Amino acid sequence: MRIFWIILVLVLGVGIWQGFSFYHSIKESPDKLEEKAKRVAELNTIEETIHYHGTNGAYVVFRGKNDEGESVYTWVPEKKESSVTKKADDGVTSEVVKSNLTERFSPSEIINIKPGIEVNQEGKEVLVWEATFVDANDRYTFAYYYFSNGEYWRSRSIKQS
Repeated sequence: MRIFWIILVLVLGVGIWQGFSFYHSIKESPDKLEEKAKRVAELNTIEETIHYHGTNGAYVVFRGKNDEGESVYTWVPEKKESSVTKKADDGVTSEVVKSNLTERFSPSEIINIKPGIEVNQEGKEVLVWEATFVDANDRYTFAYYYFSNGEYWRSRSIKQS
């Protein structure tokens, strides 16, 4: 019986240790990505941090100012080394996407509009705005618009139960 309790305490101890280790790695990841974004994109200030999970993996998108004081977006992948930085002026704003979305879909509720990266039919990465909304048919919908010009690319809908 004594061996049972020793094993139980060891198993619980390892479980708690693994839980703390996992929690610490999650908390540390955005900070490391922020440091990488500041280094690679030469960001002086970070004004917004956006988490994006797409078909090409998870990214953290940072919106901030570079050394010249220009507003920029930097897409930093959580697993890969390469990142992408674009001046905000090289793309459209989320307000343009919202206007295009309203015109095309007439959503009953807009949940979120955020920048991301997707993979197109040729296997190339494409900078996009992802709009998440509830459409007129009460479906949860993801619509993608090109970051550069705000044109509609594609959408996917999920029927709500």
